[in-house]
Amino acid sequence: MNQKWAFFSFQGRMRRRDYWLYSVPVLFVTLPVFLYQPQPGTSNTALDILSLFVLAFAMWASMALNIKRLHDRNKSGWWVVVTFLPLIGPIFALVELGILKGTEGDNQFGPDPKGGANPPPPPSSPSSDEKNKDSVTIEM
Repeated sequence: MNQKWAFFSFQGRMRRRDYWLYSVPVLFVTLPVFLYQPQPGTSNTALDILSLFVLAFAMWASMALNIKRLHDRNKSGWWVVVTFLPLIGPIFALVELGILKGTEGDNQFGPDPKGGANPPPPPSSPSSDEKNKDSVTIEM
């Protein structure tokens, strides 16, 4: 999995581990923007513009991560709207996106990100002709 796909694509599925590995850094990048409180009557236009870009990135990345996680739960990306509801949204996000397991095996949004749900078939055993061809017979 690459970061470009994780933060910017709305396609595919994402397992819980990867969801948390990508969501926590987004939180830490945006936290200083929320903590930044300019003094009344002062303005720092450059910092305000930087904050705008950071928040735009965080919003886009969070949407992409949440939608891929919903896909792993075999739900439409439109369910992400629920995360914006007061009180219900954060609880829904924590439980549905961060705690519950994804759908095992392939679903309508793609293959299982854990793999292994549809293992390849075991190799077939060689036929008796192939066994005899490779074996050496010693007659006495």
